[in-house]
Amino acid sequence: MFADSHQIKKKKKNVSHGIHVFQTKLTDFIDGTLLYLKRKIRIPYKTKPLQVNNEKYMEGVLPESQILAFKKYDSFHGYLNNMFALNPSLDEFFINMQMNYGYEPQHNFDFLNFNNIFKLEISRCKLGYTHFNSWIMEFNQNKSLRMELGIQSQYDLTVRSYLRNLNIISSCLNEYADQLKQECRALNLIGDKIWIWDRRFFECNSNGVKRKETGKLSDPDAGHYVKKTGKYSVLTGTGYTDTCLVDRSWGLSVYWDAVSANKNDNTIFQDTINESMKSTDVKPIFLIVDAGPDSHGSNKVVMEHKIIPIIAARSNSVGDIIKTDEGNCFRGEYIPREFHPLLGKLYDLRTIIERRNSYEVVGYHRFEMPTRGIKWARCFVSTSNMTSLLTALTAYKVGRFDLIRSPSAFRRLSI
Repeated sequence: MFADSHQIKKKKKNVSHGIHVFQTKLTDFIDGTLLYLKRKIRIPYKTKPLQVNNEKYMEGVLPESQILAFKKYDSFHGYLNNMFALNPSLDEFFINMQMNYGYEPQHNFDFLNFNNIFKLEISRCKLGYTHFNSWIMEFNQNKSLRMELGIQSQYDLTVRSYLRNLNIISSCLNEYADQLKQECRALNLIGDKIWIWDRRFFECNSNGVKRKETGKLSDPDAGHYVKKTGKYSVLTGTGYTDTCLVDRSWGLSVYWDAVSANKNDNTIFQDTINESMKSTDVKPIFLIVDAGPDSHGSNKVVMEHKIIPIIAARSNSVGDIIKTDEGNCFRGEYIPREFHPLLGKLYDLRTIIERRNSYEVVGYHRFEMPTRGIKWARCFVSTSNMTSLLTALTAYKVGRFDLIRSPSAFRRLSI
């Protein structure tokens, strides 16, 4: 009646293999294709820069003690003057600009030279000073800061003189930024395979109340921004948004601009793509975007430039909608079918630009602009992004790849 234990045959469990969401054609059930559909393809989050003899950049420029510290101690993050000493193109560009402009400061006020004004603005961003008054006061009282920047004059700098010269050089910031981006591409710090778009809000020096006489804000170029950031929290303010394209290799910006904060995501995104394509001949393979500018128009604008749009669709969208295992939706009609299995991993790269935005807010305190006007907003955005580019180039030249995206690197004073 009872069978012996050795006579009991173990029955094989029937394991049912569910059909994958991407298996929509007969060819998808071929073994080779199944491996592909199971997402065995690895997408790296960053590429390795070109190998180069870093000592050729540091020898004769940095003290031997600092060169040794960069090699031996991971906790050593460098000094502020390293950014300017290892990037001589900064002095060369702004000195030539000053000669072409025909400007010569009086009474040997060397801190008013265009190259020193730009160094001061980069340092203000790097050290996290939000307002000009506190920054100028720090410069006038801190002799170590003058020595760190190589400024000889002991006279006091005024906010008025600082803003006047900063306003002059702001018109050429994009030109110098192109040189920095070209150098980053030559060193493989910018790969141009995958770009990511997002916008970041920052306030301006305006109370957000319209004047009765004109019906406009005290900053007529700014706009009112409202965004729901949680179930019970809303982000509001008056200012601008930094619309930016970031390369996925090391999170460096390849294009940026400032626009009024009250504009629609679709309008900002489409204008950004069209303007960025005018400014460069380089195009990525993929462009990753969140669901903010999701529309047929946004997808078509990207495809017109022969770029594959990886734009998240809203969950209630209709049409040829693809839903990944993570629950993200995409418009399949604009994405070639061979890339459908990669959508999950590709969209995961969007966190790169989120980290970049947090670096600017937390690391550099770039959440508020102390001036008004679209011109100053563009100067504000350019300074932030160029600080990141100079940080990445300096980290590469000292052989410390861990500092390429670090907002705290090259911040201390050596004196």
